[in-house]
Amino acid sequence: MSQNEAFSPARVVDRMIIQHVMAQWCHAVDRLDRQGMLAVFHDGATDSHGPYIGPVEGLVDWVLERHKAIPFSSHFIGNMLIDFASEDVAIVETYVRTIQQYPPEAKAQIAQFTGGASGAEGSYVDVFTSSRYLDRFERRDGQWRIAERTLIQDWKRLDEVKVMALQPKKGWILGKRDGNDESQIVRRQFGLDAAV
Repeated sequence: MSQNEAFSPARVVDRMIIQHVMAQWCHAVDRLDRQGMLAVFHDGATDSHGPYIGPVEGLVDWVLERHKAIPFSSHFIGNMLIDFASEDVAIVETYVRTIQQYPPEAKAQIAQFTGGASGAEGSYVDVFTSSRYLDRFERRDGQWRIAERTLIQDWKRLDEVKVMALQPKKGWILGKRDGNDESQIVRRQFGLDAAV
């Protein structure tokens, strides 16, 4: 595919849709939105996510269970290389950084995620990661979604929390992972949902 073809108006639209799907994944996983997570994948999609390898339905169940004890999670996407293998298939490599805070009782969840390290007993731990999503996107019935995902892990860092810096005052809006985050409330007010 020539550079002109790769950036034709139709391909620019495809690129924007793929970028939007990636942002939807981050929003859904950070809000623990089951339907939102599933919506970015095609039926029959698979994921190789380190500790979890298998169908995406199992991945979502694994995330929901593992994240129960995590009060805060942020997924940030950066560089995104989108190459079209054919009219309806794209190989997409996306840099992702995560920041998550784990309470002292979540040492098992940290160890599962790191391969063993979990921080000092009794301490809150902030986990920072740098990874890449390697996704095979497919357009089926006009919809771009992920057909296969591989998580490439580059590094992880654990920081023991010495001071809980956020001391909210009355009226501050705090992030929630129970379906009642302010972003979810506003989206519902305007009739927006997780549909890709």
